[in-house]
Amino acid sequence: MKSPIESDLVTAVKHGDTGAFDKLFAYYSKRLYHFALSYLKSKEDAEGVVQEVFLRIWKNRKRLKPELSFQSYLFKITYHRILEHFRQNGSRLSLRHTLIEESVHFTEDSSKRLNYQMLLDKVETVIEQLPPRQREILIMRKKEAIPVKEIASQLGLSPKTIENHLTAALKKVKDELGEEFLQSIMLF
Repeated sequence: MKSPIESDLVTAVKHGDTGAFDKLFAYYSKRLYHFALSYLKSKEDAEGVVQEVFLRIWKNRKRLKPELSFQSYLFKITYHRILEHFRQNGSRLSLRHTLIEESVHFTEDSSKRLNYQMLLDKVETVIEQLPPRQREILIMRKKEAIPVKEIASQLGLSPKTIENHLTAALKKVKDELGEEFLQSIMLF
């Protein structure tokens, strides 16, 4: 059940009152943090979700409805943001696994001794260092499984240009995950 004080604070936030926003943040942020942490199991991720939720509240403050339960609204937004976090991270992780699978030749010995987390981190770094167009095309093709012709159509480029960008991106990943790097992350 919502209190009249909460309703007054939400009304004040709706009209741009930063003090009222600070009070709502102080009251709810720890509760939201623990809620997010129970799902995400990461302090940083939980803090990030709470920050994103309150940023969203502030940006969309004019659409707040003081007559409704702010607490329910807040937890609903937080829950959806947690789900989005899982979708994004799952897709990013899936992309990294796919690129490793395509770029690294595993032997029985290397697969046992390889620091796989370091390998995942390296792939993420390589992806971030790609030129923006190559990164965009690589993600569209490998993560979102969009066909080359459709990517070409969406980006206004020829399919051959898309294939060239994709080939260059994959070569860069493969080169960066070469034997020298793999040796450096072996566990002995």
